[in-house]
Amino acid sequence: MNQGLFSHRNTPTPAAFHPYLHYPIYFREFPEVNPSKFINSAKDTLNLLSDVEACLKQLANSYEFSKNVMNAAQLSKTETIEQLIKSIGVKETPKISYNPDGITLNFDHKNKPPHCCYLSVQLRWR
Repeated sequence: MNQGLFSHRNTPTPAAFHPYLHYPIYFREFPEVNPSKFINSAKDTLNLLSDVEACLKQLANSYEFSKNVMNAAQLSKTETIEQLIKSIGVKETPKISYNPDGITLNFDHKNKPPHCCYLSVQLRWR
Protein backbone atom coordinates (compact mmCIF):
# COMPACT_ATOMS: atom_id res chain seq x y z
CA MET A 1 0.00 0.00 0.00
CA ASN A 2 1.46 3.34 -1.03
CA GLN A 3 1.20 6.13 1.50
CA GLY A 4 1.29 9.82 0.81
CA LEU A 5 -0.32 13.13 1.45
CA PHE A 6 -3.56 13.77 -0.33
CA SER A 7 -5.21 17.17 -0.46
CA HIS A 8 -8.79 16.97 0.71
CA ARG A 9 -10.68 20.25 1.12
CA ASN A 10 -7.40 22.11 0.70
CA THR A 11 -5.96 20.36 3.78
CA PRO A 12 -3.10 17.91 3.42
CA THR A 13 -4.34 14.62 4.87
CA PRO A 14 -2.38 11.39 5.27
CA ALA A 15 -3.78 8.85 2.87
CA ALA A 16 -2.91 5.39 1.61
CA PHE A 17 -3.43 4.16 -1.92
CA HIS A 18 -4.35 0.49 -2.13
CA PRO A 19 -3.22 -1.22 -5.34
CA TYR A 20 -6.70 -2.67 -6.06
CA LEU A 21 -8.84 0.32 -5.07
CA HIS A 22 -9.25 3.38 -7.24
CA TYR A 23 -9.63 5.86 -4.40
CA PRO A 24 -7.45 6.86 -1.44
CA ILE A 25 -8.00 5.53 2.09
CA TYR A 26 -7.84 8.44 4.52
CA PHE A 27 -6.30 8.23 7.97
CA ARG A 28 -8.24 10.04 10.64
CA GLU A 29 -6.26 12.53 12.67
CA PHE A 30 -7.26 13.04 16.29
CA PRO A 31 -6.82 16.26 18.24
CA GLU A 32 -4.36 16.29 21.11
CA VAL A 33 -6.02 15.20 24.34
CA ASN A 34 -6.39 17.45 27.37
CA PRO A 35 -7.10 15.37 30.50
CA SER A 36 -7.76 18.29 32.89
CA LYS A 37 -11.58 17.93 32.90
CA PHE A 38 -11.20 14.15 33.13
CA ILE A 39 -8.91 14.54 36.18
CA ASN A 40 -11.31 16.99 37.85
CA SER A 41 -14.19 14.59 37.26
CA ALA A 42 -12.22 11.78 38.92
CA LYS A 43 -11.46 14.03 41.92
CA ASP A 44 -15.13 14.98 42.30
CA THR A 45 -16.13 11.33 42.04
CA LEU A 46 -13.77 10.50 44.91
CA ASN A 47 -15.79 12.88 47.09
CA LEU A 48 -18.96 11.00 46.18
CA LEU A 49 -17.21 7.71 46.80
CA SER A 50 -16.77 8.52 50.51
CA ASP A 51 -20.57 8.91 50.84
CA VAL A 52 -21.14 5.66 48.97
CA GLU A 53 -18.66 3.89 51.22
CA ALA A 54 -20.35 5.21 54.38
CA CYS A 55 -23.75 3.98 53.16
CA LEU A 56 -22.47 0.57 52.16
CA LYS A 57 -20.64 0.08 55.47
CA GLN A 58 -23.78 0.96 57.42
CA LEU A 59 -25.93 -1.35 55.31
CA ALA A 60 -23.39 -4.17 55.53
CA ASN A 61 -22.73 -3.90 59.25
CA SER A 62 -26.14 -3.06 60.75
CA TYR A 63 -28.90 -5.64 60.54
CA GLU A 64 -31.38 -3.22 62.14
CA PHE A 65 -30.53 -0.36 59.73
CA SER A 66 -30.86 -2.63 56.68
CA LYS A 67 -34.15 -3.98 57.97
CA ASN A 68 -35.50 -0.43 58.46
CA VAL A 69 -34.50 0.55 54.91
CA MET A 70 -36.17 -2.54 53.45
CA ASN A 71 -39.36 -2.03 55.51
CA ALA A 72 -39.59 1.63 54.45
CA ALA A 73 -39.11 0.63 50.80
CA GLN A 74 -41.78 -2.03 51.09
CA LEU A 75 -44.18 0.62 52.41
CA SER A 76 -43.08 3.11 49.68
CA LYS A 77 -41.77 5.59 52.26
CA THR A 78 -38.98 7.27 50.31
CA GLU A 79 -38.73 10.13 52.83
CA THR A 80 -38.02 7.64 55.63
CA ILE A 81 -35.26 6.01 53.58
CA GLU A 82 -33.76 9.45 52.88
CA GLN A 83 -33.79 10.26 56.60
CA LEU A 84 -32.10 6.95 57.38
CA ILE A 85 -29.41 7.62 54.78
CA LYS A 86 -28.91 11.18 56.11
CA SER A 87 -28.51 9.79 59.62
CA ILE A 88 -25.30 8.09 58.48
CA GLY A 89 -23.74 11.52 57.92
CA VAL A 90 -23.44 11.64 54.14
CA LYS A 91 -22.69 15.00 52.50
CA GLU A 92 -24.82 14.30 49.42
CA THR A 93 -28.14 12.52 49.86
CA PRO A 94 -28.65 10.10 46.96
CA LYS A 95 -31.67 9.91 44.69
CA ILE A 96 -33.39 6.72 45.80
CA SER A 97 -35.45 4.30 43.76
CA TYR A 98 -36.51 0.80 44.65
CA ASN A 99 -38.53 -2.12 43.39
CA PRO A 100 -39.38 -5.57 44.79
CA ASP A 101 -35.90 -6.84 43.84
CA GLY A 102 -33.69 -4.14 45.34
CA ILE A 103 -32.71 -0.51 45.74
CA THR A 104 -30.75 1.96 43.63
CA LEU A 105 -28.85 4.87 45.18
CA ASN A 106 -27.73 7.56 42.70
CA PHE A 107 -25.12 9.87 44.20
CA ASP A 108 -24.34 13.13 42.41
CA HIS A 109 -23.58 16.75 43.20
CA LYS A 110 -27.17 17.77 42.43
CA ASN A 111 -27.16 21.25 40.90
CA LYS A 112 -23.71 22.22 42.10
CA PRO A 113 -21.23 22.80 39.26
CA PRO A 114 -19.39 21.09 37.77
CA HIS A 115 -21.99 18.67 36.47
CA CYS A 116 -19.42 16.02 35.79
CA CYS A 117 -20.11 12.78 37.48
CA TYR A 118 -22.37 10.53 39.46
CA LEU A 119 -22.18 7.14 41.12
CA SER A 120 -24.98 4.64 40.96
CA VAL A 121 -25.16 1.74 43.42
CA GLN A 122 -27.64 -1.05 42.90
CA LEU A 123 -28.23 -3.49 45.74
CA ARG A 124 -30.44 -6.55 45.58
CA TRP A 125 -32.46 -7.94 48.44
CA ARG A 126 -34.33 -10.59 46.58
